[in-house]
Parts: sequence; C-alpha cells; structure tokens
Amino acid sequence: MFVFRVLNAVPYSNEQGAKDVIASLHSFLTCNLLVGLAVLVSWKQFGGKPIECMVPTDFTSAWVQYAENYCWSHDTYFLPFSTPAARPSNNTDRSDAQISYYQWMPFFLLFEAACFRLPCFIWKYFAGQSGMRVGEILRLTTDEHNTVPEIRNENIEALRIHLQGALRFQKRLKMKNLSPHKILRCLNIKYSTYYVTLIYFIAKFAFLMNVGFQTKLLNEYLLPHANSTQFGFDVWQTLWSGNSSWKEHGLFPRVTLCDFEVREMGNIQTHTVQCVLLINIFTEKIFILLWAWYVFLATLTACNLFTWMFAMFSETSKEHFITNHLEMCEAPFDRENASNREHVICFIDKYLGLDGVFLLRLIAQHADVVFITELIGALWRSHYEIEEQRKALKKMNRVLPLLRSGEEEGHITPDMPSSRRQSVMGDRKTSLKMARYSSLKRHVSVDELDSVKSKQFADSSSEEEPTKEKKDRKTSAAKS
Repeated sequence: MFVFRVLNAVPYSNEQGAKDVIASLHSFLTCNLLVGLAVLVSWKQFGGKPIECMVPTDFTSAWVQYAENYCWSHDTYFLPFSTPAARPSNNTDRSDAQISYYQWMPFFLLFEAACFRLPCFIWKYFAGQSGMRVGEILRLTTDEHNTVPEIRNENIEALRIHLQGALRFQKRLKMKNLSPHKILRCLNIKYSTYYVTLIYFIAKFAFLMNVGFQTKLLNEYLLPHANSTQFGFDVWQTLWSGNSSWKEHGLFPRVTLCDFEVREMGNIQTHTVQCVLLINIFTEKIFILLWAWYVFLATLTACNLFTWMFAMFSETSKEHFITNHLEMCEAPFDRENASNREHVICFIDKYLGLDGVFLLRLIAQHADVVFITELIGALWRSHYEIEEQRKALKKMNRVLPLLRSGEEEGHITPDMPSSRRQSVMGDRKTSLKMARYSSLKRHVSVDELDSVKSKQFADSSSEEEPTKEKKDRKTSAAKS
C-alpha cells in the first residue's frame, strides 16, 4: 500500500497532448514503472535490512552491526561455492568478482525514469515555438462534446481558421524570403513549413536512442563482469531451456563475501564474513524484466518510426490519405478524374505542406473518422476558393490593361462625331459586361450563368432596338 500511495503522488500524469502510443509507452508507462521500482528498492534498502552477515561468535552486537554496515557501504565480492574460499590474490581478481551496483539501484532507476521523460519535454518545448499550437489543436480534437453537431462544427471551423492562418504565415515568409533572426539564422527554422514535423521526428529518434542507451548502461555499467552483448540473451535462453544454473552465475548473487579489518591490541586482524544480499532477490527480476522490456520497446519504436517516415515522405501515401477522406466528405470528388488528382497534389504541396499533412495525421490518430473527414473537407473547400480567387485575379490582370488601352484609344472629345461617340460607348459597355461576366463566372452555377447571359442578351436587344428606330427615322427623313 505504501508503494501505491507514493505512485499516486508522482507528478507524472498522462495528460492529453501531442502523444501517440509509443510516446505514452516511453514517457508514461516506462517512466512510472521505473519510479515504482525505485520506490520499492528504496523501501527495502532504507526501511528494511538489505544485508545480513554471519560473523564470528565472539563478536558483540555492536561488532555485528558494524560488520553489516561496513559490508553494505563497501563492495562485496562473489566466489562460487565450488571455488576454494581464498581471498582474491590481487586487485584485478577482486575487481572482477566485485559486486558494486546494488547500493545505487534507486538512483539509477530514477535516472532512467528522467531519461525516458526527457524526449517529451523536448517535443513540448520546441513544438511550442512554432505558430501551430499543437496542444490546443489536440484539445479541440478530443473534446468530449464533439458528439454535439453544433460544438463539433465550431471546433472544426476554429481548427480550419487556425491551421489556415499558420500555414499562410509560413508560406508568406517563404515567398518573401524573410529572416527574422539575422545573426543566429539557425533559429529561423521555426518559421519553416517542416519545423513541427522535424521536432516530432527528433523526439522519435530521441526515444529510440534513449532506450538503446539504457540497455547498454544496464549491461555494461551495472554489470561490469558480464558480457555486455550477451547478458540478456544468455539469461533468457537459459530460462527458456529450464536450466536453473543462471542463479549461480554471480551477476545477482544472494551470498557474497566481505573482508574488513579490525584493530585488536594494536594488531590489525582481517576478517572475512559471509553475507546474504536480500536485495538481489528483487534486483535480478528487475534487471531481467527491464532488459526484455527495453528490447521490445526498441523494436516497437523503430517500427513506428519507419511507419511515420513512410507516411510523411511518400507522395503516394500522402495522396492516398487525403483522397480517401475527400471521397468520404460531403463535397463531390472523383479520384479517377485527372484534374482532381492535380488539385490534390496542389492542395498537399502548396496549401498544406509537410506540417499540414503531419498535423492532419496526428489529428486522425486522436479523433474519430467523421471529425477528421469534415476537417479535411473544410480545408479543401477553403483551398478551392483561394485557387478560384487567384485565377480570377489573373484574368482581371489580363483584362485591365486592355480596358486601359481601350479607354486611351476611345477617349471621347467634344468635337467627336456622334457616330464615333456611340461606337466608343458601345465598346466600353461591352468591355465592362465582359469583366463583370468573368468575375461572376466563378461564383454562380450553370443556371445562374444562363440567366445572366439571357439578361445580357435582353439588354443588348433593348439597346439595339432604339438604335434601329433612329436609323429608320433618319432614312424616312432623307427620303422625304
């Protein structure tokens, strides 16, 4: 119960953030597991009796306590029972048989817990430097009230506006080639279109490197006598074969020897006592299970890392992800249409960029398929409107010079003949109607375009009729 009370007070909680399963396994599960093991070992060391030694019968209780404290604070050494109980002849032999890790077990486990937590701190700190508030995005994504249509639509619209603003900001800096940091130009990477994705992959690599480092530390530094590359494999192979000889290999000995000197009547006498390390009953299980867990975690992390790399750097994977959701949204979309495929490529490369695709995939991991589909549909409609406006502006830029040249050529003067004046006015009206028609073309449907054309035809007919009547009057007046 003491262990569980301490674990409840540990300030590690699985708060909602930009995490996936791998990050939770590293920073939450493994971290809390190591903290719990450190508490368990500390309780056994400082709250119990980690070592008990068999001393000569003439030792008083004070000498017994002294011997046990001395042997605990100083390193003991292991000799198999099949070996004659002689002291190691030199320092090298003693160093090879020395057991020196058990005193530092709680501190080592806490250090490992901090190392497993570190990559998440890297991600949270550096990802917050970008304009995209990933934590707030995922908070809206996982809102428990998204089952209500009104709240879900509000959250989707808020995400669309936020993502669109952040993506436009990145594109604007890229197009203008701006560098806010003139001296430390490496800091300008936070304004790039791939910054959030880069930080995420750095955190993934940090997870993988950390678990490899912890495995090496487990083998080499705490078990200096063992073969650093064979310890875990040999132990598990021995366990699998049902051989119990691994308990006597000296890595986690229950029984060790300890030498200490005592002054008696001016003479120095050396005593060798046999001690029982009760703490090694827990230590051997902890090391073996941790080694197996680290190997499993490293394999899982490597597979997840390669999966993310394929998802983010494969054009086929990105197109497949966006196209699938566009087919499921309300907007009509046909993936077999070649023009639609070009629009999708433009949507990915020019509008979303690497960070946009990454955030959509991250949202897809946390939200349901309906939410991410509607969000991608909203971003698609926004992108389509922007592209249509851009095309209309290009057309207007081509029409305006023609209108200006027409105005210069068709400048009306007081001494201009009436026939010439009417011709210039007609050309102006026609140009204005064409400009209006081109601006209306991208906002109206086919039926609206037909109505506009019929109205223009009626207007032209109504203008032609008075002109025809005037000509008839002039002809009749000339005949008379």
